[in-house]
Amino acid sequence: MMQYGPRVILPPMLALSDNQLAAVMTTAGKLPVEKRGTFLHRVVARLQLHGPRFTTTDFDDAVRLALSGLIQDSAA
Repeated sequence: MMQYGPRVILPPMLALSDNQLAAVMTTAGKLPVEKRGTFLHRVVARLQLHGPRFTTTDFDDAVRLALSGLIQDSAA
């Protein structure tokens, strides 16, 4: 009898348009290397809150909020 390990449930995949993917990659590329992973994880986490269908506004908000605390404010 074959035994199987615990079932792993993966979150649904996100589908980004070419423009959205380019925006995320361009934004991540402007961050220090050590902050890029955090930024990408934050974007994904925000978008997953909306499920597989999110609006352009949801995407823009996710990117903006993901940057919070990762970039220095030049006005400070």
